[in-house]
Amino acid sequence: MGLLGRFFSERDLKFIASVNGELMGDIIQTEVFIYKLCAEQTKVNVYGESDPQSGKIFYPGVECTCLIDRADIDTTYDQFGSDRSQTVVFKFREDNLKLVNLYPEVGDIIQFNNRYHEIDNVVQEQFLGGVPDKSFSIITNTHYARLSKLSLVKRQV
Repeated sequence: MGLLGRFFSERDLKFIASVNGELMGDIIQTEVFIYKLCAEQTKVNVYGESDPQSGKIFYPGVECTCLIDRADIDTTYDQFGSDRSQTVVFKFREDNLKLVNLYPEVGDIIQFNNRYHEIDNVVQEQFLGGVPDKSFSIITNTHYARLSKLSLVKRQV
């Protein structure tokens, strides 16, 4: 099993990258915006939490293509009303993210379908042939984020 990765030549990698790039960019065309957290401008309280008045501050969004796995929206009801939650997995080609000089991190926001999803975990362990030098994709696990916690959209007063 350890020798399988040796048989992926540079030519094979370029072929796989070109086919996947064309598939995601020209056929699937699922586009999302990634908003990076700007820690320098985010005001924090004594506990290191973002200020409730100003919220978290983000850099302008960067457009990327990806594959998306969505779970069903789960709605729970309690004495205060309903609460919706959803987990979504966004799968990016590592080559595309390198082109725009972007690496998703925990706390960043992904906008898709007029909803905002906060990144909980980033996985970069999909290697071609099991070889770490041949990293292929970056997978982010997210949850549905409340608009009240974000400063991306102006809210009605």
